Amino acid sequence: MRDHPEYDVVEFLLCGLFIAASGASLVWAGASFYRGEHFSALEGAGLGLMFLGGGASPKHYLLDCLTFPLSFIEGTGRETPTTVLAAVAGLLLWLAGLAGNHWGQA
Repeated sequence: MRDHPEYDVVEFLLCGLFIAASGASLVWAGASFYRGEHFSALEGAGLGLMFLGGGASPKHYLLDCLTFPLSFIEGTGRETPTTVLAAVAGLLLWLAGLAGNHWGQA
């Protein structure tokens, strides 16, 4: 079994930031759902899932998001199908929320 590289300080800080952002997004989603703003709740839940999905390898995830479709650094091997699925599902929820809010206001 291959040992995966340990987190460095930057990855610890990014992971903490991702967890804090995910928590804030999920609180926003809950508050929006409570107020009956379902598309805003979808946006918040999607952002929360995307941030949680990036927590496994935050540096690689952040640089992939910023340089899409290019990849300047290799993955660390900590990404699992579950974290990739969470990021993709979060993106789809976020896009659905954006689309619903856009067409709901028009």
